[in-house]
Amino acid sequence: MELSLSSIQVGYVIWTLVGVVIGLLLSRLGPSRRRAAVAVAELGQARAEIATRDARIAQLERDVAASRDQVRPLSDEVDRLRRENAKRVTTTVPAAATPGLDTTGAPLTPGFVEPASVQSTEPLPAFLDAPHGTADDLTLMKGVGNRFAAKLNEIGVFHYRQIAGWSPADTDVADAKLDSFRGRIERDQLVEQAKLLAAGRTTEYEARFGKIGGAAAPLA
Repeated sequence: MELSLSSIQVGYVIWTLVGVVIGLLLSRLGPSRRRAAVAVAELGQARAEIATRDARIAQLERDVAASRDQVRPLSDEVDRLRRENAKRVTTTVPAAATPGLDTTGAPLTPGFVEPASVQSTEPLPAFLDAPHGTADDLTLMKGVGNRFAAKLNEIGVFHYRQIAGWSPADTDVADAKLDSFRGRIERDQLVEQAKLLAAGRTTEYEARFGKIGGAAAPLA
């Protein structure tokens, strides 16, 4: 993909040329000045390389964002179909029970998980004294094990909607309470994960973070 040179990049290129010129002018002088000229030239070249890499990274980030925008409608349709299929399966009642048939086992859709947060869009406080209804399984988020989830519960976090609605200030408050888990909110992108899970965007979530709950992908 062709990248246009920014004014910063042009400036660094000019610095490189200036360094080369200075090096030539000082080549007739003492060794210390020659070394200084070489250092200036190398510094200019390094800055130009950094600017080129920064421009490449920015372009890749734009490409990724554009790809997500294109995929999002498709993932939304997949999630809608999954929810409809799950409703059909869970609301189907047999016409008559078969004698001797154990109907108390696992549901017909193994791995199906519908977070409690998906069932309501009601805003929740950043921290709670107790869950509102059924608590979400926070261990479904990548990077959150049982101990981390227990710590989140301890500081009053029970739902994806809470984490999804955190402001930077809320994140700082939560992070300060996490003891040995400090830094994990940002490192594991918990806010980004929670936003997708709270909205029921399972397909988009799995495209970005991997399967929910292991090998089997739960439905939204």
